[in-house]
Amino acid sequence: MDETYAYVHELLNRQMALQAKIEDSPIAGDIQFEYGHDYYQEETRCMGLRMIRDGLDKEGEKLILDFTTEHYPGNEENEKKWIGKMMRYLNAITPTLIDNLLAEGYTALQSNVELPNENAIFYPIYDLNTDTKRLLFMDSNILIDLKQADAYENLQGWVYYTST
Repeated sequence: MDETYAYVHELLNRQMALQAKIEDSPIAGDIQFEYGHDYYQEETRCMGLRMIRDGLDKEGEKLILDFTTEHYPGNEENEKKWIGKMMRYLNAITPTLIDNLLAEGYTALQSNVELPNENAIFYPIYDLNTDTKRLLFMDSNILIDLKQADAYENLQGWVYYTST
């Protein structure tokens, strides 16, 4: 149990910082959280996956599923599928992966959490549109421009990417 304390402590600190940022946002009252589109859920998912990668399989899965049960009851099976998919398809960020993304025409990586976060999950995107620009509502640091090498030079995290 002592092993999980550091993970949970870090998660709670990140969630408190996120809460402060949301409360300071001009559109704070308009933010609606729903399953799969919840900033707190994404922080929990990142930390749970990190715990799983670090060998704390049961504890990491429990952390994620407990959050889902508390906030989105009835979605536990969907979350178990999500965990399995992420553990199977996440790719560590490497220069070769970045080269592959650029070769396939991707222009940016969108993080699921505020950066920097070594546990972030990135989703490649082709271009910025209304949906991706909306994510910048809190002056967040969640988009990485792949056309600027210095933007991803020391980037840490994981990319959910299947080659086309």
